[in-house]
Amino acid sequence: MEPAIVSKNPKVTAVETYIKALTEHDLGAIDALFDDNATVEDPVGGDVIRGKDAILGFYKTAFSSGISARLEGAVRLASNHAVFPFVVELNPGNGEMRLEVIDQFTFNDAGKICAMKAFWGEENMTTP
Repeated sequence: MEPAIVSKNPKVTAVETYIKALTEHDLGAIDALFDDNATVEDPVGGDVIRGKDAILGFYKTAFSSGISARLEGAVRLASNHAVFPFVVELNPGNGEMRLEVIDQFTFNDAGKICAMKAFWGEENMTTP
């Protein structure tokens, strides 16, 4: 008997796509992940960005800083949420800044991100 092929949870795939999009500065991939009426709070406690146009503007600005990202642990899933630790580097190679982040995605019934919250503060930033 052949082993069953286990397909990856679509929320995990969305997180992996997001991390790859950050590193590759792929605005099209970001666009495909978010719902039209999504919100982004990055960092939590800051201004909430509302709607896809504003969200895409936020990521366009982030991409201009030479951002890269990588997962730093397993994606945790519960209900319609995915939570994951990752590291963001600005101008990698130059060592300008490293930021340790935990993001929470909330997904709607269509599988799109309808809310993103990024948990980080000054104590999570390091510079060489």
